[in-house]
Amino acid sequence: MDDHYFRINLDVANSLAIDLKDYILDNPYRPNEHAIYLEDAGGIWTLNPSTLFTQEFIDYCEQELKFRLDIAQIFMRRPRYQHPGAHIDISKDHTVHGGGINWTLDVDDSQMVWYKYPKHEPVVTERSPTDINWEWPLDNLEETARTTIGTMPTLVRTDVPHTIDMGNHERWLVSLRTLDAKTWQEHCNLFKGLIN
Repeated sequence: MDDHYFRINLDVANSLAIDLKDYILDNPYRPNEHAIYLEDAGGIWTLNPSTLFTQEFIDYCEQELKFRLDIAQIFMRRPRYQHPGAHIDISKDHTVHGGGINWTLDVDDSQMVWYKYPKHEPVVTERSPTDINWEWPLDNLEETARTTIGTMPTLVRTDVPHTIDMGNHERWLVSLRTLDAKTWQEHCNLFKGLIN
């Protein structure tokens, strides 16, 4: 599929078991949670899904919708912070991971931007066991799509270079990942019943 995102019908209104911002900022470096935090720029955290989500939400996803919640990542960026590269998501087993379900906690005036796969080799970054990327500088990339994610859950493509074009609001985003699907096509097939 050439599409880079799909809005999906997944009710996340009561999905969180914790006050996410308070939980993260109270202790940005909890043991057994992979964390990268730069106070002026933002952070990335990987939480156990059972810490982040209510048991009811986990049961709903696993029993009714038939997918596991394997990884819960939190992305926070400060207003106007712009990372200089675009990246592709890599799984812990060093294979390309094709997608995730993303939504923001608050108003989102930023845009997720996708780029054509470049011909030159990427730089491999491994900031933690769950934050591995292939990355390219934005300068020579050709944009192919962009959208504001916002609070509506959105299946996003992560196997082509992508980044966030930040706006004026701090951005807190939840990214739900399943290992039931690896490629983008497998993600589209797994979630086709939820696509609006």
